[in-house]
Amino acid sequence: MIRVLIVDDHRLVRMGVARMLADVKGIEVAGDASSGEEALEKIRELRPSVVLMDVRMPGIGGLEATRRALRMAPDLKVIATTVYEDEPFPTQMLEAGAVGYVTKDADVRELVSAIRKAQVGQRYLSSDVARQIALRTYEEQDASPFSLLSGREMQIATMVVN
Repeated sequence: MIRVLIVDDHRLVRMGVARMLADVKGIEVAGDASSGEEALEKIRELRPSVVLMDVRMPGIGGLEATRRALRMAPDLKVIATTVYEDEPFPTQMLEAGAVGYVTKDADVRELVSAIRKAQVGQRYLSSDVARQIALRTYEEQDASPFSLLSGREMQIATMVVN
């Protein structure tokens, strides 16, 4: 049984994802959290095997929460879930240790596939994200200035925008 923790600052998203996964054999929604800080508490308490982590949330956000979660539970698998398919978010989440990156327009089959692949240690990227990462080296001259920021600098920039 794959135990999943859903982390998103929007309750409607958490409830929708939980409902999508409710009838999937082999997957159990262990719980949910509305922030990175709460996610860390729930990871300690519930011991999920996979976390669906929203990238952009108030507080420490998904990037830093992913780093901290993997330090305390190295076998945990994190899949970034977000509306952002543009750089630098995918690369930064993967560098932080996420094994997957799924955009929120994914259907239930794609999400389930990502969860199952993550559970066995395989990477999963939404097709648009994978295409962007693959083509990035050819478009470096047009790179976003945000791609030059460190993870901490990006976290601060995201907090300023909120």
